[in-house]
Amino acid sequence: MHKRRSTRRTVSAVLAGGLALTMAAACGSGAASSTDEAQMTADQRNPQQLAEVAAREGQVVWYTTFADTDVAPIIASFNKVYPKIKVNALRLSADKIPPRVITEQRGGKYNADVVSGDSPQIAQLLQAGALQPYKPVDAAPLPAGLSLPDGYQGVVYAVTTVLSWNPQVLTQKGLTAPKSWEDLTKPQWRGQFSIDPGAVNWYDSLIAAMGHDKALALLKGLGDNAPVFVESHTQSLTNVQAGEPLAAATAYGYKASSLKKKTPNTLDFVNGTPLPASLNLIDVVKNSPHPNAARLFDDWMVSKAGQQEIVDVTNHTSVRPDVTNDAKVWDETKWPAAWGHPNLSQADYNNELAEMKSALKAP
Repeated sequence: MHKRRSTRRTVSAVLAGGLALTMAAACGSGAASSTDEAQMTADQRNPQQLAEVAAREGQVVWYTTFADTDVAPIIASFNKVYPKIKVNALRLSADKIPPRVITEQRGGKYNADVVSGDSPQIAQLLQAGALQPYKPVDAAPLPAGLSLPDGYQGVVYAVTTVLSWNPQVLTQKGLTAPKSWEDLTKPQWRGQFSIDPGAVNWYDSLIAAMGHDKALALLKGLGDNAPVFVESHTQSLTNVQAGEPLAAATAYGYKASSLKKKTPNTLDFVNGTPLPASLNLIDVVKNSPHPNAARLFDDWMVSKAGQQEIVDVTNHTSVRPDVTNDAKVWDETKWPAAWGHPNLSQADYNNELAEMKSALKAP
């Protein structure tokens, strides 16, 4: 029987050694002196000072799991506030980020400044010592009941996993819309739905909601019903819109809601009760080549202004209480969240991934 381990590796604190940049003293301007600036670490600078030295660095390298279509608009929003900092983004799937960063660092290369991605994968980087601590200036508190190590608590958004289907094709085939994942285990749904066998954040949330044995039994039932395997949550919804297959078991709520608004005849979705949810996190990478720009970008991403931009651009869900979210996606009075572990150990991650693939009969 699977037993979730709650032990967490102690991550050695890596001092954020800011660049020893000097500033020309500005008479009567109140600016920091050259000596003060040289002795001040990046974590000690106030927002104006951080923005000034970040502008001198001129760029920030961002590894992210944001959808390709969302990256450019987010960068444009950031550059409205900080036009002197070029954001070089590398978009990777969640499971590709940890090996990319760790391999680079083992080879003595420190290319990334900041990384954002699903919490299970960010946890792998944290446990590998590939990140460094930083406390964003205007970060929101974590959702109730969740905890992360001090200095690694930057939340970009919460992601929910929902059931989605094509109502047009559903009617043509005389099927009833699924209301739960259990519905997809019924004979009439055999071969009619897709699932991502690497969606550990979803499986971990199911374990939190119903316990390990029931969650695993559900996956085995789904696996016995011939699911179509997909790796991209966005692609799974595109497939549903085309009716091939008819439904998606691991769609993301934010994207399903956005697409439903555009194509209501070919896409619909339902939130589970409780609703599987997990965090997407942001952290500064160890030995960041542009440490001040990395911290400034981190600050903006979790701030009220940055979060509202992210919600407006992408329809993702912010955990900040002062930001307005899509009510079709996030309303805890209707759909209480079943949170996946935000700092899942590597051993538990590997075990849950192996269980998923075996239960679903995935390659």
